[in-house]
Amino acid sequence: MKKFSGLLLSAVLLGGCGTAVTDSAEDNQVNGTGGTETTETEAAETETTEAEIEASENAPIEVTDPTGIQLYMPELGLVKNFQVDEFELTREVLEVSGNQVLEEITFGEAASIEVTEWTESSMNMLIETSELEGERDISIEGLVPMSAPVVMIDEANSTEGEWIVTSHDETLETQAGTFEDVLVVEQVLSSESSDQVTTMTRYFAPGLGFIQEKTVVANGDDKQESVVKLVSYK
Repeated sequence: MKKFSGLLLSAVLLGGCGTAVTDSAEDNQVNGTGGTETTETEAAETETTEAEIEASENAPIEVTDPTGIQLYMPELGLVKNFQVDEFELTREVLEVSGNQVLEEITFGEAASIEVTEWTESSMNMLIETSELEGERDISIEGLVPMSAPVVMIDEANSTEGEWIVTSHDETLETQAGTFEDVLVVEQVLSSESSDQVTTMTRYFAPGLGFIQEKTVVANGDDKQESVVKLVSYK
């Protein structure tokens, strides 16, 4: 409500400024002077208002009663450890603000930051960067979103070649335990130059988010499979 009130107040102030500009312009015409200074002031105020509107549109939305895809948002402080062949991968939730989640992903010596946005029917990637590697004093509010979110899950508008929800009630056994009501999404990519078909399947558990990914690359009778497995969490 505070942000809405701020925008409303800005609109009222601009309306007031508009009246003042008109009066000032009339005075300048009478005195034989131009209105350049007033026009520049109007432009600056307009730019400020547009920035406020954009900030409001990108602001996190408070989640009081999560439903749908929001049920799978990872919780603050969660640390998940994965095994990828002989390598280890860690995902740690550093901040949860409304429906936005900031995670640090560590893979070997490399680290990256992700900010995802969770709605009732979708999950979008707002920020993905490795430029902040090793920094801990970061926040969602201080990071600049990508020019356009990357749609990771969109239950309402899934099409061929994108991530499609295939199940909401899967039971998945992992080294870290058995999970129920698992959300399963799948993406199938076909090569235009060969018979190769790549199928990626991701699994999300309530309150934990991502817990497993299986990739199968098929080229005729030849199939290769790799799995990112959850081994522990706290």
